[in-house]
Amino acid sequence: MDPLTTSLGINLLATGIAAGANVTEGKVRDVLRRRQYDDDREHVASVFAEELQDAIKAEHDRRDTNELAGVTDDWEAVVAEVIGSDAEEIGDDNCDRDDVGHLFADEEDAAIHIADAIATVQGFDLAETPQLREELVAAVRNAYREAIVAFEGRIAETDLADVFQQELQLDIREVLGDLQARVGKIGADVSALLTQDARNEGFRQLSPVYFERATPTPETSWRTTFTLADVEAGIPARRDGHDDQYADEELLAALRKGEDRLVVGRAGAGKSTLCKQVAVAWYQHSELGEVLYRDSDAGGGFESTEALREAIDRGDGHVLVVVEDAIRANARAIFDVIEEYDAVADVTFLLDARTEELDSDSDAQTLDQSGERRQLRVAGSIERYYLPAISEADVERTIAAFEGATGRTVDRSAGELYEEIRAEGGEGIGRFLLLSFHLPFGDGAVERGENESGLETHVRSRYRTLMNPGSEEALRDLSRFDADLLADVGVMVNLLNASGIGIYPELVHALGYEYGHDVETHDEIEGIRKALEGWFLFPVDDDSEQVRTTHDLWSTLYLRAVARDYLEQRANSRRRERSEPRAARCMDSLFALFDDEAHREALSQEFPESSMLKIVERNLEAKADEYVKLVFGLTRRWSTLAPLAGTETTARYDLPTACSDKTCQLVMYLRGHAQLDYGTYLKARGEYERLLEDAQSTRDRQLKANSLGNLGIVAEMRGEYEKARKYIQQALELERELGDVKGESKSLSNLGIIAGNLGAFDQAKEYHQRSLDLARELDRRQGEAKTLNNLGSIAQKLGEYEQAREYFQQSLDLTREVGDRRLEATCLGNLGLVSDELGESEGAREYHMRSLKLKRELGDQPGEVSTLNNLGSVALELEEYEQAREYFQQSLQLARELGDRNNEAKTLGNLGLVAGSLGEVDQAREYHQRCLKLAREMGDRWTEANSLGNLGLVARGQGEYEQAHEYLQQSLFIFRDIDHPQADTVESWLNELPDSKS
Repeated sequence: MDPLTTSLGINLLATGIAAGANVTEGKVRDVLRRRQYDDDREHVASVFAEELQDAIKAEHDRRDTNELAGVTDDWEAVVAEVIGSDAEEIGDDNCDRDDVGHLFADEEDAAIHIADAIATVQGFDLAETPQLREELVAAVRNAYREAIVAFEGRIAETDLADVFQQELQLDIREVLGDLQARVGKIGADVSALLTQDARNEGFRQLSPVYFERATPTPETSWRTTFTLADVEAGIPARRDGHDDQYADEELLAALRKGEDRLVVGRAGAGKSTLCKQVAVAWYQHSELGEVLYRDSDAGGGFESTEALREAIDRGDGHVLVVVEDAIRANARAIFDVIEEYDAVADVTFLLDARTEELDSDSDAQTLDQSGERRQLRVAGSIERYYLPAISEADVERTIAAFEGATGRTVDRSAGELYEEIRAEGGEGIGRFLLLSFHLPFGDGAVERGENESGLETHVRSRYRTLMNPGSEEALRDLSRFDADLLADVGVMVNLLNASGIGIYPELVHALGYEYGHDVETHDEIEGIRKALEGWFLFPVDDDSEQVRTTHDLWSTLYLRAVARDYLEQRANSRRRERSEPRAARCMDSLFALFDDEAHREALSQEFPESSMLKIVERNLEAKADEYVKLVFGLTRRWSTLAPLAGTETTARYDLPTACSDKTCQLVMYLRGHAQLDYGTYLKARGEYERLLEDAQSTRDRQLKANSLGNLGIVAEMRGEYEKARKYIQQALELERELGDVKGESKSLSNLGIIAGNLGAFDQAKEYHQRSLDLARELDRRQGEAKTLNNLGSIAQKLGEYEQAREYFQQSLDLTREVGDRRLEATCLGNLGLVSDELGESEGAREYHMRSLKLKRELGDQPGEVSTLNNLGSVALELEEYEQAREYFQQSLQLARELGDRNNEAKTLGNLGLVAGSLGEVDQAREYHQRCLKLAREMGDRWTEANSLGNLGLVARGQGEYEQAHEYLQQSLFIFRDIDHPQADTVESWLNELPDSKS
C-alpha cells in the first residue's frame, strides 16, 4: 500500500479508536507508528481501509439514495483527495510521509473530510446542494464507525491490544462494546432518514443524530427563537393549557388519538415553541413513531410533496408531521399531503399559523387560484388550537427557566411583569415575545418609554443609533462607519429578516451594488455586521450560513420606524410620493442579483464558497420570484410599510426582469392592497387600473373580476358610490360565472356597504345577510365577523342601537378569536358610537381611545380619520368645544390627505356644529354648505339630509324661518325616502317653526 494511504489510514484509525475514550488521538497514533510495528503498519492501515470500504458498501445497500454508489471503485482517488495539496509538499522520507494529514478533531471531522473527498471524486457539487452534503457526511460517519468496530474486533486478541492496555489504559474490548452500542443506535436511526429531496424541501427528522449535532443556545435563544435542540435541552418553560394540563399535554393527547391540530396565535405568542415541545415529547415517547419537522426558517420552499410522502410511508409506527407557518405560500403544499392521508390513522399532522395570516380576509380581492383555495379549505377543516392567554404562572415559569438557563437574575416579580405585558400588546404582538424583552439579556436592561413596550423601546433605541450614530442618544459609538452605509445595512438586515429571506452575509454585502464592490466597502460592511452582534445579530460558526437574529416582528417594527420617519421628514416635500429611498436601495441591490452578472460575480469573489450564490446562479427566475414575493408579501401583511413599497409609478427600485409575468402581477396586487389598507387610495387605484388593463389584454376573467372589485372598493372609500357600485356589480357577475364563491361573498358585502352609504338600508341588509350566509357556508370566520360589523352599522343608522350593539359585540368577540387587530379597532369604534347614541359619553370616549391607539399602531389612517371624528363628537356633546374642534381639525386634515371625501364631508359638518355652539354663525353655515356640496357629489343621501337639517337649525337660530323651513323640508323628504327614524326629529323641528307647513 502507498505510504501516503498508510499514514492517512493510521490517522483515521487513531481518531476512531480515541473517540469516546479518555485518551488523545495523538497518543493512539504514536503507538501505531512505533518502529517495532513497522512490519505491521501497512497491514494495519490496509485492513482498516478494507473495513471502511466494506462498511461504505454496506451503508450504500442500506440506503435508498445513491450518493455512495461507486465510491469504493476508486478508493485511491478518494484517499488522494483527503490528503489534498499536502501530498505535493511531502518528500520521499518516511518520516515526512508519517506526518501526512492532520489528526482529525473527532469522528465527525474525519467523516466530513472523507465525504468532501468522495464528493470531489464523484463530481458532486456540495456547495450548491448542502442537503446532499449532510446526507453524505451522515452515511460516511456511520460507515466509519462500523469500520472502527470491525478493526478493533480484529486486534482485540493481539499484542497491539496489550500495548494499548499497558500504556494508555485503553481496553479495546470495552471500547468495542461502547462503539457497538453507538453504532447500533445510529444504525436504527439511519434506516428511516429523509431523502435529499425531502431535506431540500426543509424537513428534518428528529433523531439521536440530529440532536447529537445540534447545539442548544441558552443565551441567544431568548432573543431569537428556540430551536429543537433548545427544547430538547429543556430551556423554554412549559405554558398553561386551556384546562388543567399544560398546552403541550393537551395537544399531544389529541395527536396521539390521530386528530390533526392547527395551533393559532399572534406573532411572538409562542406557537413554534409549543410545536417544538410537542414534537420533542412525541420523539421521546418510545412507543410512538417518527417525527418529521419543518420550521419556519427552513430555507427552500415546500412545493413537491412526493419526497415527504415517501418519508411518511417509510416511517415506522405512528408518524407525526409538523409544519410551522403552514398557511404561507412556501409551505402550503402540506395541505395536499394532509388531504391525501386523511384516512390513514397512523399519520398525524401538527401545524401552526399566525392569526393575521390564517384569516387574512381583506375586502380587497386576491389572486388566489383554485388550487390555493382548495388548500385553504383543507386548512379550514382542521381543528384549531388557539393559544391560551398568557397567565401569571406562565410568567413565573418563564422567569425560572430564564434564570436557570442563563444564570441571570430577574429583579422584578412575576406579578409585575404579568401586569405590564398585559397592558402592552399593541400591533398584534404576542405577549411571550414582549415578556422576553423585559428579561435582563446580555445587552443591558431595557428602558421603557411612555406608551412603549420593552420591545418597542428596544427597537427604537437601536434604530436611532444606526440613523444617528454620532448623536448623544446613540447606544454605541458607530461614528467610524459611513453614515449612509451604516443606515442601509440596518435596513437590509431587517428587510431580509422580516421578509423571511434570511440574513445571509452575501445578501447584506449585496449593498456593494450601490456603494461599490471594492475591498474597502466590503470590509466596512463586515465591520458593521460585527458591530451589530449582540443587538439583533448573533454570530454563527460558519459565515456561509444564515446569521441568527431576533424575531422577525422585531425587524418589522424596525422597518415601521423607517417608514414613519420618512413620512415625517418628507411631509412638505413634493417627493414624498416616491417610495422610501433606503429600502429602495436595499431592494435594488437585492433584485440586481438576478439581472446583473457582474454583481453576482463580484459577490462570488467576496464569498467564493457561497452555496447560496451558486443556487441563485442556477435558478435565477425561480429565486427572483421567491425573493420578490417574500418582500412584497411583507408590505402587504403590514400596511404601515406601504411607503417602502410605493407603486409602479412611485417606486425608486426596479423589479428584476427575471421575474415571471405572474409575479409582476402579484406585486401590483400586493402593493395595491398595502396602499388601500394604508389609506392612499389614488396609489391603490393606479395599481388596480394597470392590472385591469393586463386582464383585458390577456382575457383573464378571474384577474378582471378581482381588479374590478378592487377598483370598486377604492371608489367606495373615496365616496364615489355610483362608480363603486358599477365596478362591484360587474365583478359580482363575473365571480358567479367563474364559481368564485369567496369573491361573491366579498362583493355582496361591499355592495351592502355602498347601499348603506346611499341610504338604501333594506337593500344593504339583504346584501349583508347573503354575504353572511356565504361566509358561514365557507367557514370564513373573519368574513363572518366583518359582515356582522356591517349589519351593526346598518342597525345603528336605523336607530336600532341595542341591536347594533349586539352585532358589534358578536363581531368583536369573533374578531379577537381570529386575531384581526384592524377589525377589532373598527368594532371598538362602533361600540363607542352606539354608547354615544345611548348617552354613555364616558364609555363612548373610552371605546374610541382604545380604537385610536390600535389604529395608529396599525397605520390605519382611514380608521384614524373616523375615530378622531368620533372623539370630537363625544367632546362636543360634553360641551368641550375647543377639544372637539381640535379633534375635527386633525380628522379633516388627514381625510383630505387621503382623498377620503366621505369623512371629509362628515368632519365639515361636525366643525359646523362646533362653530354653531360657539355662536360663530357664518362659519357654521359655511361648514354645513361645504358638507352638503360634497354629500350631493358623492350621492350620500344620509349625509345630505343631515346637512340640510343642520342648515335649517342655523337658519332657525337666526330667525330666518322661511329658509329654515325649506332646508328642513328637504331634509325630512330624504329621511322619509330612506326610511330613517331621524325623520321624526326633523318633523318636530318643522312643527316648532312659526307658521310651519309640514
